[in-house]
Amino acid sequence: MEPPQEFPFPFPAYQIQKQFMKELYNCLESGKLGLFESPTGTGKSLSLICGALKWLIDHEKWKKQELTSIIAEIDNKIRNCKKPSDDWFTMQTEQLELNSQRELLQAKLNALLEYEGEREKFKKIVESKKATQTKMIGKIKRQSTTKFTESNKTKEIDLDISDVEKDLILEDALSNSESSEEEDTEEPLFKNTKIFFCSRTHSQLTQFVHELKRSPYSQNISVVPLSSRQNYCINKSVKRLKHISLINEICLQLQRKKTTVKKEKDLKKLKTTSGCPFVPGDQKLMMAEILTSIQDVEEIAQKGQENNTCPYYGSRKSLQNGQLILVPYNSILHKSTRDNLGIDLKGNVLIIDEAHNLLDAIEGMHSSLITGRNLLHCYSQLSQYQKRFESLFSAKSVLYLSQLNFCLKKILTLFGATTRSHPNDKIDKTVTTKLYKIEEFEMLTEIDTVNIFKLLEFVKISKLAHKLQGFVEQYGNSIKINEQKIKKSGITEFLNSIKNKDTLSQGTASIADIAENNEEQTTNPLMAILNFLECLKSRYIDGRICVLPGATIGQGIIKFLLLNPATNFHDIVKDARSVILAGGTMEPMSEFIDQLFLMAGAMPDRIMTFSCDHVIPKENILSNIVIRGPTGVEFEFSFYNRQDIKLLDELGRALLNICNIVPAGIVVFFPSYSYEDIVFKHLDKSGIASKISVKKHIYREPKLASQVNVTLDQYAHSIKNPQSPCNGSLLFSVVGGKLSEGLNFSDDLGRCIIVIGLPYPNIKSPELQEKMKYLNEHVKPNAGNSFYENSCMKAVNQCIGRSVRHINDYSTVILLDKRYRHKVKVLPQWIQRSLTINDSFGPVIGRDNRFLRAVEWSKENVPEKKFNSRLINQ
Repeated sequence: MEPPQEFPFPFPAYQIQKQFMKELYNCLESGKLGLFESPTGTGKSLSLICGALKWLIDHEKWKKQELTSIIAEIDNKIRNCKKPSDDWFTMQTEQLELNSQRELLQAKLNALLEYEGEREKFKKIVESKKATQTKMIGKIKRQSTTKFTESNKTKEIDLDISDVEKDLILEDALSNSESSEEEDTEEPLFKNTKIFFCSRTHSQLTQFVHELKRSPYSQNISVVPLSSRQNYCINKSVKRLKHISLINEICLQLQRKKTTVKKEKDLKKLKTTSGCPFVPGDQKLMMAEILTSIQDVEEIAQKGQENNTCPYYGSRKSLQNGQLILVPYNSILHKSTRDNLGIDLKGNVLIIDEAHNLLDAIEGMHSSLITGRNLLHCYSQLSQYQKRFESLFSAKSVLYLSQLNFCLKKILTLFGATTRSHPNDKIDKTVTTKLYKIEEFEMLTEIDTVNIFKLLEFVKISKLAHKLQGFVEQYGNSIKINEQKIKKSGITEFLNSIKNKDTLSQGTASIADIAENNEEQTTNPLMAILNFLECLKSRYIDGRICVLPGATIGQGIIKFLLLNPATNFHDIVKDARSVILAGGTMEPMSEFIDQLFLMAGAMPDRIMTFSCDHVIPKENILSNIVIRGPTGVEFEFSFYNRQDIKLLDELGRALLNICNIVPAGIVVFFPSYSYEDIVFKHLDKSGIASKISVKKHIYREPKLASQVNVTLDQYAHSIKNPQSPCNGSLLFSVVGGKLSEGLNFSDDLGRCIIVIGLPYPNIKSPELQEKMKYLNEHVKPNAGNSFYENSCMKAVNQCIGRSVRHINDYSTVILLDKRYRHKVKVLPQWIQRSLTINDSFGPVIGRDNRFLRAVEWSKENVPEKKFNSRLINQ
């Protein structure tokens, strides 16, 4: 199919949007792997929606026309076969073959027509529900709804089973089906082509749903947002379990009880049943609600509560009839999750939005981290669980539990610990940071004597994770870990355990924070252990084990690192008709081509790239690389130079000058939280901060995610409501932090973006060194150095992209470091077109001052005024 000349769009499209949609259409039609770059603010989401859905509708029409055309051709041939002929036997044989072909094609066409008719049936179901609700309004007004409401609120399962001992015994068999009902595994005659749209978070998918609603396709496309039970479950007793694996297991266990409630009159019996009251419920109605109107996950969950039926299974059953399927990263990029959800990419399209960090995301979700505390807690729980119920276990269960305990015991030896150690015991000083290949790790710990594949299969079949969780909840007070040799009072020990993490080395602390922030690490240690053991099933060449000792055994960390994300992308590339990676900043695209597509088995001629300029006019953006400060001190914020007093003083003078000429909001990005803290304390001590405060309220990015919105609200409020002599705010942020991605500093919130230094990752990190070594050996020479450079510049480009967000926006970008003059080619094209390299600071202030005033005058159409741009050198 040729791309159309015009694409339906909610408003007149920019030329770059038209070009984007046309190239996307061609990519999908040709079945290629596409890399699409469209700067934030250029309407990327709408371009993806309108280009992809236009192709999908055209493709479905073409399939129908093709079937109809082929059937018509066969009909003509059959008619010709019925004509008199001397070779009647050959003609009869040919007619039989044609009739057989026609029968199959007609069956496919009928299935297609039936599929098209399903949407109308679903609409009628929803209309019927609305009509019924209208008729019931009068009755509801005459009746008290209090009792029913209270009944609804308690429609949860009492998970306290009287026969606790029996419920905690390991199972020996498990149904292979994860569905609540028997599923038809027969291959359908017709499978509609689907577009799977994938983004990082549910909030981004919710934003995408809002864009869908304002698109021209909002009324004639079936959209199915897929999500986990954790987001869709409306059974409070199940949802209260914090870990997704436990939620999955208890949900499946409840369904195996085969006790369900469909009618309101059965609600009063819930406390005596063990099944889930929401499964199956009226799943047909749930499917109709999902497929006939565009909704996000929260809206569908609300519909499930209103209809007393499970939205999780409703969304899964809607998958077959859906055209556009919305999924978060994990659901697509993790094969087992993809299979469990019933996602089949064969012949379908996958679009991954916000794909600039895709390689990191794949590595992250297929890596795993455990701590010494995990190992000790898990061993303690398993040992006491086995001791209590061993007489009731089968010999097979005892064998595998012993193998699991053996693995825990041997892994602990890496910290110089035993199963009798306490988490707060000091780690032997001879234990150092080390990296192992998978086979080296298994041989060193002797767990190569255990069949990990069979062990993990046993854990799954026996439902060990759920059984152990139930045991811990039931007997938690009596489950104790080994006492420390010198035990302090409870509160003192607790406070010290918190303080201890501050004594970790810089390389270890960042990973330790991850473990500390995961509240499930201690309450469900087995989950972390199982995830780690699962990673050991990877190919030996693709992973490494990093051992990072902490101050105590409990703080010691063992991490599996996936070095080759392509190994988990191979099936996607092979099965999908087309894969689209889209983002605001996708450069360097060679990284995705070399490390993902080619290593996943794609042929070079199947890969295409597209990059468009920004929609904002050239005169609305001004970019500067600044080599020296106001007094001539060179800006080079290298790791060894960052704390130089002269450099910090010069930075303070530069910020003060910029604050004097830039109106409204300024966002300053630092390489790390620690350096932001060093600079702020120096500015405060030197008095520069108080001088800046005359013009700008200073705000700092908080380390806690819960405080981000409060800081942003305060920052925005002081910009919108300036009190003389203040004319706005200054926000100190961190590259790669909470404010560098996903947030918009549009209009007055970001009239100037300043990036201080180059945020290179720690080159001494053993993880980074191993990654670079792997790339050099398996991709191409010098690929490791390119990866190191790209890691820095991708982060910088993300920060720069926070500034201009629409065609009428304007901003200035200032890069403070002389090393940026060698990085021009890896900056975004829309930055390069107005970029100036400045050897001295004075011209920067003058040029920025003229730029900002000129844009303001053009926007406001006011007479030109003279502004004071005198350079401050003190």
